Amino acid sequence: MSTGETKETTTATKALDADGGGRHDELSFLALRLVSHHKRVSLLRRILSFHESRNPKEYICSSSKLFRSVHRAPPLWTSFPCSNYATLQSLVNRLEELRGDEESSGNVPSVLFIEEGEYTNGGKTLVLDKPISIIGAGCGKTTLVGFGLQITGNKSDGIVEIEDLTIKGGEEDGLWAYEGLNVIMRGCSVEDCLFGVVAYDADISCNNLQVVGCGESGVIAYGGATITLSGQGTSIQGNVTRGDSDEVEYGLKAEYGTSIQLVLPLNKDQISTNNGGGENWGGGENWGGKGTIEQVSK
Repeated sequence: MSTGETKETTTATKALDADGGGRHDELSFLALRLVSHHKRVSLLRRILSFHESRNPKEYICSSSKLFRSVHRAPPLWTSFPCSNYATLQSLVNRLEELRGDEESSGNVPSVLFIEEGEYTNGGKTLVLDKPISIIGAGCGKTTLVGFGLQITGNKSDGIVEIEDLTIKGGEEDGLWAYEGLNVIMRGCSVEDCLFGVVAYDADISCNNLQVVGCGESGVIAYGGATITLSGQGTSIQGNVTRGDSDEVEYGLKAEYGTSIQLVLPLNKDQISTNNGGGENWGGGENWGGKGTIEQVSK
């Protein structure tokens, strides 16, 4: 893929910026001195678990092979905005097109970084039907305004990862996983959309998810889906703000045959608060019975 089509597709060797590179180099040197090679990665991952993580883009760009192995970063990435593509959808479509090309398929970025700022995607839902990792500059720093994400595709193809961004003001679902790829979300917020996070016949795993001010249910599982919530930053609050819904909506809504799993120490009283409608949790009024909203240990 030519560098003119997407920005910096093979920049895994670019150095960290000055404010963080020295500290990471010192930690790398310490690990080298203390343990043999086969133990370095596990030790350094343990050290870094006690420190606030930097943007994953900086680790991928690090010149340190040890740091790239710690974070298991893929070697190929691209970023948006990109001069050749006016919308996120056009860039994603191009990546998927190249992935289907035998000559290009081994050299196509699997990670898309979205720089700090607000993006509209032409007001249209961003459709993802192939595995990809989309990483923002931080929740509240990278904001997708007026549109949500729809995840489809073939479940067996892999996973879509969404990290460190805000989805705000969509007229439909903030994120909808529908009969396709499973989804992992980390450090994201969904604000003021119609529904927050929705799964139908797909699984979504969310760490430190915030769903705030959506018109209907904040988190909803139906059609055999499972949604797993973890992380002390998880908050489902102030949703079900519309008063004209045909169905009873909740902060957490699990329909028949579905599960919303709360990873300990999370519990529904703690994370789902101040929601209208049927209030903070429930389901089953229109799908033959309630699903389960339960704590799990994993």
